[in-house]
Amino acid sequence: MARWGPDMKGVPCNDDDDDWETEADFENDITEKDQRWGSKTVADSLTGDRTVNVNEVRKNVFETHEKTKKEEYLKGPRAAEGYGGKFGVHKERMDKSAVSWDHREELVEHSSVTDASKGFGGKYGVLADRRDRSAVGFDHMTELSKHGSQTDAARGFGGKFGVQKDRVDKSAVGFDHQSELSKHESQTDAAKGFGGKYGVQKDRVDKSAVGFDHRSELSKHESQTDAAKGFGGKYGVQKDRVDKSAVGFDHRSELSKHESQTDAAKGFGGKYGVQKDRVDKSAVGFEHHAKLSQHSSQTDAAKGFGGKFGVQNDRKDKVAVGYEYQANLSQHGSQTDGVKGFGGKFGVQSDRVDK
Repeated sequence: MARWGPDMKGVPCNDDDDDWETEADFENDITEKDQRWGSKTVADSLTGDRTVNVNEVRKNVFETHEKTKKEEYLKGPRAAEGYGGKFGVHKERMDKSAVSWDHREELVEHSSVTDASKGFGGKYGVLADRRDRSAVGFDHMTELSKHGSQTDAARGFGGKFGVQKDRVDKSAVGFDHQSELSKHESQTDAAKGFGGKYGVQKDRVDKSAVGFDHRSELSKHESQTDAAKGFGGKYGVQKDRVDKSAVGFDHRSELSKHESQTDAAKGFGGKYGVQKDRVDKSAVGFEHHAKLSQHSSQTDAAKGFGGKFGVQNDRKDKVAVGYEYQANLSQHGSQTDGVKGFGGKFGVQSDRVDK
């Protein structure tokens, strides 16, 4: 980096890391007037001619700018090279299958284009050897075979003799056909049938049917014929038909007493208290004291934990050891032989190094 003064000479400055830190031995020996005109770090800024020529400054800046741009141009890539440069894409790097916008491909013409007598729309139309066998032109007229009724006017529906008799439906009749319907017997004999001379025929009358003038005689209930019978009769309800479980409002039922009411010696709270044969076998009174069996360590002081001999050996855990147990640990190979193992006489063992 360069600093520019009135003489436009570049003076290198100190670019070490502590430019902005305060020096311990710094002494400000510049007056306030000198601080307005220059700096101790810029040569001849405090002494000599302090007049600045602006035109000279502008000229020097322009020359320096042109020089810097030229150096950047010479060091940078050439604008004439590469895609979009002066000469376009490098020829030796161009894709062999790539063509430019001004490329015009020569297309091979179809045989119908080179020879006007071939192909669809050619001199002779479609090639006969490639034409569909079932295809016909617009000028083709198909000869349709005629129906029998068209070749012979005497045949068929609407022919000379009308419909052929051998093909007429046996159940079909013409519009001029008059069907003779058989009459009902009531039409042939006025004495028969509903509305005939004698009315309805008696042998066909419904047995349960009666006329409007019929009056039915209803049979009376036995309570209507005999005042002594039936509910509300002379003697009230008939005894033989009374419900066995039915009683009157004046009935008083005699309840049977419990055996503890008839015999004071029985039942809970009776003379003898609870009956012995009905007491729960597992029930005991408040005065009952159970006799607990003692543990083997209570009957024999030599047995059990804390006994004469301590814990019983036959019940001891096989993997359990006491606090005084000292385990003998086997030493590693590097501890028994100073030549082996990492840090040994010969360093790492060669046969165990990772390949």
